[in-house]
Amino acid sequence: MRMSIDRLKLWLGAVPAAVVASSVLALSACGDGGTAGGEEGPDVEDVQEDGEGDEEGDGDDENVELGSTVTVSSEVTEVLSNQSFRLEGTDDWENDPLLVVSARQADVAAGDVVEVTGTVEEFEYTTYSEDYSLAEEGDYEHFEEQRFIVADQVSQVASPSPGTE
Repeated sequence: MRMSIDRLKLWLGAVPAAVVASSVLALSACGDGGTAGGEEGPDVEDVQEDGEGDEEGDGDDENVELGSTVTVSSEVTEVLSNQSFRLEGTDDWENDPLLVVSARQADVAAGDVVEVTGTVEEFEYTTYSEDYSLAEEGDYEHFEEQRFIVADQVSQVASPSPGTE
């Protein structure tokens, strides 16, 4: 098939425009990559902070109060029992993992990315151990008097690829 010069010039002019347009669409779909789930609103760090204000001054403090309902997305770092697990914060977060306890069995594994919706509370092992079938008290010592989430809903966003755990 032969193409005229005018038609070839038209086609060559259209290709770069299409490439630029598809690149813009692809980049806008990527998001900022700030958290594993890409959710808007509070993250693991916001839940763990005491709501006193943004220490770094970056304007990213959500001021999550005790008793607030939040939804966070993050990676499961450790499963403590059938109804409790730890979430990690973003790579630049240096604090401890966030404890999550659920009234129902949480079907999660280390490495899963999950979305958790629940209430922010202050953890006391004796208060929650029976109702949430927690493991041995020693597994939760680090969380005493720390903020955690009592989950109403836990949904899996992504699982690790086989052989990556």
